[in-house]
Amino acid sequence: MIDALRPDFGVLFAVAAPFTLLVSMALALFGPAPPTTMAALTPRVVILLLVLPSIVGAIGQLAVTWLVANPGGTPRQALAVAARVLPAYLGALLLATPATSLGLIALILPGLYIFARVFLIGPAAVIEGLGPVAALRRSWAMTATSAWTILAFIIVGLLFMFGAAVLSSGVGAALGLLLTTLGLKSVGGFVGALIGAVVSTLFAMGSAAAGAVVFQRLR
Repeated sequence: MIDALRPDFGVLFAVAAPFTLLVSMALALFGPAPPTTMAALTPRVVILLLVLPSIVGAIGQLAVTWLVANPGGTPRQALAVAARVLPAYLGALLLATPATSLGLIALILPGLYIFARVFLIGPAAVIEGLGPVAALRRSWAMTATSAWTILAFIIVGLLFMFGAAVLSSGVGAALGLLLTTLGLKSVGGFVGALIGAVVSTLFAMGSAAAGAVVFQRLR
């Protein structure tokens, strides 16, 4: 994954950032506060904080997937492909979400296992141009003998993301406190939001690159 990102990291970051970093910062600075109770988890909050960022972020992830799978390709080509396959990708995710959600609610491991089996939906749509059902079937078939390895990677990735989120929150809070003490409260809020957004963008890029690499190797 790292080898896939390293050669054109700047280009990949520039492609992903408008759909992840800017969206994350906009929500952090101007969006509704994250809900702390179930009563606060209204449909509007779910749409603004979960659904819309996921849909917009998917464009950047699909574009990164295409660029990793097609070295030498241009961002314009990648974004064109991402826009074209986005409906198929979202449709496949919609088909896979009920089973994954039930698995996570019942027992966490079954849900993660199902997620590992559908991990290659994006690459299947981007690289092979498959529709929703075909992409889902392709991912399920390709991961039949590698699901536990992919699951281990996903668990490590989730642990890394959790650690990075905690670290970035701590750093952001410390900088925010420092800047607030210096009379720059608004700047502190901006810096904190920027740190969190950069971490989210890097994780999205890593996930997209990993999917492309795994898909090509299993292919």
